[in-house]
Amino acid sequence: MSEHFALVSVALEHTGGDAARPFVEAAGAAFPTVIDDQGALGRHFDFKVVPNGLLVDEAGVVRWAKFGGFSVDHPDDVAAVERFLAGEDPGPSPAHDVPYTLGPAERELVTTKVRYGRLLGEVGRRDEAVTVWREALRLDPENFTIRKQIWAAEHPEKFFPEIDFAWQQEQLRAERAREIAEGVCGPDGCPVPWASPGVTTS
Repeated sequence: MSEHFALVSVALEHTGGDAARPFVEAAGAAFPTVIDDQGALGRHFDFKVVPNGLLVDEAGVVRWAKFGGFSVDHPDDVAAVERFLAGEDPGPSPAHDVPYTLGPAERELVTTKVRYGRLLGEVGRRDEAVTVWREALRLDPENFTIRKQIWAAEHPEKFFPEIDFAWQQEQLRAERAREIAEGVCGPDGCPVPWASPGVTTS
């Protein structure tokens, strides 16, 4: 392993570090975890799902990235990391499929609503926070990090002390069915009125 290698995890937790701490402690992580409570990484890399893996060199250049499904249980992910640690080219990054791209105004509106919801949550106004996050989700319906934040606020027992992934899958299916019925999403995904697949609006 390179002596210059550093492993850092980033918790995308809109309600701050206290919500992420139980997971970090339960994992017994021996590496630092930083909190992204503003969704900065999601905006910069335009991802809507987790977990993600990025390999960044000493010059700050992203040499390899996988958005969604990154895991040490996946041999291909481990092999890319091992090549990178050996000083080799980690190989091509997996395809980063973005269902749609929000325009600058819509992206800023989503960001503002996420931040506002976090502030409401901090002062104990949970129901209002969830309402604002749902408004953000309607603008960006494929954003799983926002959806997960709503779930964690409404159903904390499904996240603490352990994450119930089976429940999340069932919840997502139920919400998708409702969103299709309401016309927010279609059977093939969740387009939004001002965005097209692979097209940035302005």
